[in-house]
Amino acid sequence: MHIQRISVNGFRNLEKQTIKLTEGVNVLHGQNAQGKTNILESICLCSWGKSPRTDKEKEMINHEGAFAAVLAEFKAMPGSGSVEMKLSRKEKKRVLLNRVPVVKIGEILGYLNVIFFSPDELKIIKQSPQERRRFLDIDLCQLDKNYYYALTRYNKALLQRNNLLKKYQDEETLKDVLSVWDKQLVKEGVSIVQKRKVFCKLLAPLAGQSHGRITEGKESFDLEYQTDLTGEDTAALSEHFAKALEKDIEKQQKLGYTSFGPHRDDVKFSVSGTDIRSFGSQGQQRTAALSLKFAEAELFFSLVKDYPVMLLDDVLSELDAQRQKQLFAFSEKMQVIVTSAQEHEIMRRKDANVIRVEAGRAMTK
Repeated sequence: MHIQRISVNGFRNLEKQTIKLTEGVNVLHGQNAQGKTNILESICLCSWGKSPRTDKEKEMINHEGAFAAVLAEFKAMPGSGSVEMKLSRKEKKRVLLNRVPVVKIGEILGYLNVIFFSPDELKIIKQSPQERRRFLDIDLCQLDKNYYYALTRYNKALLQRNNLLKKYQDEETLKDVLSVWDKQLVKEGVSIVQKRKVFCKLLAPLAGQSHGRITEGKESFDLEYQTDLTGEDTAALSEHFAKALEKDIEKQQKLGYTSFGPHRDDVKFSVSGTDIRSFGSQGQQRTAALSLKFAEAELFFSLVKDYPVMLLDDVLSELDAQRQKQLFAFSEKMQVIVTSAQEHEIMRRKDANVIRVEAGRAMTK
């Protein structure tokens, strides 16, 4: 899979233009605040239907404009394709798949698969469980549209349930009005947990292999999905979840939110048996984050028989020589689009497509 062209109009500080990309390594080179990261963000928008930087779509529209449009044209195993996103300050977002309008954003998922890696991605390892759930959700939504729709329905039901917890003070009345939403949470929540468990089980050995290559076998790496929801099958998981939701309603009322479910789950990352979320060094956390990205790419390939596009935003300065070496070796397998503010060895590769980015304009050297 590789992106052939990305066209932007009115997107952040970028000028209206079409940027041509090659199958191998593409380097977006230029000083800070020139638009390099904005190009990667526009690609993520066409892949995920959202930005890795903001949930506010209007922020992606140039401050002087009323609309923005991004068109990604790509080749994948099934053939050529395109995804176009149109943002407006006054109207709803419009989405086109292969030039045909689609109603649901989920319809574009899985067509243009990308993996995004930036210094902020270290949040996956060392910050809140929310960052690790987000990591799972982004990958699973690309790999499984059913997961995306289950997650969407779950989040809507969770919002309604939390609103009711804040609204009703009488416990008996509250139990009655919660019953409909509890059934929805149980159905979708069990599906989410089951799919996350399978994903982590498949990802763990691949991450371990990647980590072993980077550390030359000096450390072992493992990951484990952590959930309070227990049970051997769908029926047992559903029963446990339903009982947990019914329990401690008074406590949930005081909290004002639902304190049990996949929206509270986490992923444990261990290096040589030590939980590195809290006790790992910065070097170990960086290595683990890079290992995860390699593992994600390999898992995508094993499941869809096509490597995703790797987007690397200003990570070269964060990686030492050994990690950079592993990164460049891995890039032989897939299209890589990397940003850099400094001159770098990767720019001297024969297959490198170096694109100068200055004041929102991308120019091939």
